[in-house]
Amino acid sequence: MGLFNRKKKQEKPAEESVKQNDALKEDISKAYDEIVAGGEENEKQEESAAGGEDGTFENELLKSRIKIFKDKKDQESLNEVIKLLPNKKFLVPSVSNMKEPFEKINGEVKLKQGAVFNPALLTSKENKVFLPVFTDEESMTQKSPSGVILRFSVEQCVSIVYEKKNPVSAVVINPFTENLVLNEDLLRMVFKEKEENK
Repeated sequence: MGLFNRKKKQEKPAEESVKQNDALKEDISKAYDEIVAGGEENEKQEESAAGGEDGTFENELLKSRIKIFKDKKDQESLNEVIKLLPNKKFLVPSVSNMKEPFEKINGEVKLKQGAVFNPALLTSKENKVFLPVFTDEESMTQKSPSGVILRFSVEQCVSIVYEKKNPVSAVVINPFTENLVLNEDLLRMVFKEKEENK
């Protein structure tokens, strides 16, 4: 089920030797280990640098790091993106099991009994399924199909990709602007301990 009909530019990754892949895996693992090793002190510093609860500064920082990676396409700039991902919250458009999930009762708009919201998915012309996530509402160039925007942590997004019954093969951050695709292999490298705890 496609959320948007807009076609994305497909990029074919350049072929790399096994040695380069191993080096990339090692660098990504090291970057993630550095984050985890930082502990509470790093978390407090990141919270104060985030520019408040809405994380506006943090969102802009992530978007700028993604743009740098898209330009350079090197390991160092990818590591800089990865360092910002743990505990990050994203906006996720949703679909509902009901055409009209809300009703007005005594002047108040309420959720209808039995209404359920699930993440909306993107389907490519090759029938690959992606979970689109957004750093902020400005990056959502189209409205959520249900009118409801969900808020997921990056860890919840990763769980959706890992879930075998889901057809999702990757998470795509800001698909209509920065368009960063995080496929399952990359996610498993970055969030390796999540996989081990399954």
